[in-house]
Amino acid sequence: MENKTKENVCLKGVYKFTLRNIYTGEEKIYIVENLIPTIARTAIANYLSDATPSPASLRINYSALGTGVNAPANGDTQLQTETFRKDIASETNAANVAYFTAFYTAPEVSGTFKEAGLFFNATSTPNSGTLFSRVAIDITKTTSESLTIDYQITIS
Repeated sequence: MENKTKENVCLKGVYKFTLRNIYTGEEKIYIVENLIPTIARTAIANYLSDATPSPASLRINYSALGTGVNAPANGDTQLQTETFRKDIASETNAANVAYFTAFYTAPEVSGTFKEAGLFFNATSTPNSGTLFSRVAIDITKTTSESLTIDYQITIS
């Protein structure tokens, strides 16, 4: 008997960056699709198939901004030039979609950022943890703006 069932699993990530002026309320929104590099896809496979997987958890717990200008690539294992990192403020999931939010207050960081990423098993130390996602951006944040990063991973 031939089985003609074909099932493809796809991970699709989308970032939404919202800069909000804390004085005027004016918002600038940027939406960017991301790259989920080989290191993250390998970690998922290891987690599913190994009795003692490494890393021990796939929970995304940090977001980071950087100034690196190289295009995201499958071989990436960290941001090119990480400059600031923040723990994830909230996470949830529903109907095969995982949602993550990071919030950067107005005074805590400013600059022109060319890359962003999400990490699991990370700490507050730059370049720690495993890179789950990397995206190229061109966002300038001032100390008069807060930055909210909403990230959505759809598993279909």
